[in-house]
Amino acid sequence: MDLHYLKLFNTVASLGSMTKASEQMHISQPALSIQIKKLEDGLGLKLFNKIGTRLILNENGEILFNYTKQIFQLVQEASNQLTDRKLTISGQITIGGSNTAGSYLLPRIIGSFKQLYPQVNIELHIGNTYEIANLIYNDVLDFAINGGDVAYTTQTQVIPLKEDPLVLVASPNSAYVRPHELLPEDLEAITFIVHHNNSQLYLAYKKAINQLQLEENIAMTLGSIDAIKQAVAADLGLAFIPYSAVAIELERGLLTQLKVKDMQWVYPYNLIYNKSKFISPATLKLMEMVREQLGP
Repeated sequence: MDLHYLKLFNTVASLGSMTKASEQMHISQPALSIQIKKLEDGLGLKLFNKIGTRLILNENGEILFNYTKQIFQLVQEASNQLTDRKLTISGQITIGGSNTAGSYLLPRIIGSFKQLYPQVNIELHIGNTYEIANLIYNDVLDFAINGGDVAYTTQTQVIPLKEDPLVLVASPNSAYVRPHELLPEDLEAITFIVHHNNSQLYLAYKKAINQLQLEENIAMTLGSIDAIKQAVAADLGLAFIPYSAVAIELERGLLTQLKVKDMQWVYPYNLIYNKSKFISPATLKLMEMVREQLGP
């Protein structure tokens, strides 16, 4: 039995009138009558008795009507369920973040997102900038937040986000902590604690000391921002670190920001994704939240 014919029959039976049914279904009454006749011919049974101008369901029609009511109730329930599923933000998102973004920016945003959309599972991969860029290129991640100045392939969509102040930090006990701004020449004998030389943080450090016209003088090379902060707090050297990564330590007095006259540095972030990647509704919502909170 054709579902279309059953829908027409169900409407006529519900309204008890060809005229009302044709108006509701936006079909002419003669065309409706022809299609009801085709349904009856296909079944080999009459479904209505005509009394005057009225159509009355006969016994066959009553049996079929009992079923069509159930059929179209189930159709409506299925439609409602699928609509709800389309409107409900759920599913799995796999995102990435370079060391600073992944450790200090994304967790807070993910927490806010999960409060709004608890049915979404989020997997966060943290790596260095080049690893994250490669995972995006290979279509492993839905999207990522990457720090630093990176040359991406044409396959990667790049959306600029905010620039984080790059701050020079020291131990509160450091001899370089002064009540006034430092001059570049005050830093000539300074030793630095830096990230690995294949990282964007190292490149940011190099750019800063070049602007200060300082010779490179590295006391320690460490593989994580947390380790760098611990070494600085122990007064083993100074470091350039994005503000987002040291905000808590500065607020609590565990580290001190040194300001250099007429000098400011920034560390940029970008939202990146593979242009060929399918973006699910959940992923799109999270990307929107990232852009709202980290937008330029």
